[in-house]
Amino acid sequence: MCGRDRGRAYAPRVSRPDGPSRSGVRGDLSGGVGDSDLMAEPLQLLIVGDGPVTEALMQFVPVLGWSASVSSARPAIGPDLDAVVITSHHEDVDGPTIKDALAAGTGYVGAMGSRRTQARRREWLLGNGVAEAALPAVHAPIGLDIGADQPAEIALSILAEIVGWRSGRLAASSTPASIGDRSGPIHPELAPGEATCPGG
Repeated sequence: MCGRDRGRAYAPRVSRPDGPSRSGVRGDLSGGVGDSDLMAEPLQLLIVGDGPVTEALMQFVPVLGWSASVSSARPAIGPDLDAVVITSHHEDVDGPTIKDALAAGTGYVGAMGSRRTQARRREWLLGNGVAEAALPAVHAPIGLDIGADQPAEIALSILAEIVGWRSGRLAASSTPASIGDRSGPIHPELAPGEATCPGG
């Protein structure tokens, strides 16, 4: 797969305070998902929870050039965040964090957990002032359906879903396919000749 020659490098910041990182450059994702210039900017990610999936996510994030922070408790959700990933299953953390992220207008909100856990969260959200119409915005269970099982695989499926959301590809198709399974340009959002291959 080829990508756009972004022409600039970013030094990602990965931190573990109980609040979001303030480093990097944030674009306005509310109206610009799928914009190739926006995709070149580092994403601001907050991971809420701990455990092996959180650890795997934090290992992948620097490779993507994103800025990320981790909180094990209910964090403050600021307007600078692009994405919030909830790995916590604690009732005093997961539901309230989803509510706060939706209220803050966070572009991507996703939560790990079984169908039973998702049902519990849904009941809590509806009982605590979140409109049912707002719930489809939550990616839950989180991640692309790629058969992920191990923590690193689950982290990969989560990050892939965020990339797909950010590029606008998830909005275009409810079933993401392999690149080789579709025709046309690999990067239809780029002009001919603009894509480059970063491989050797």
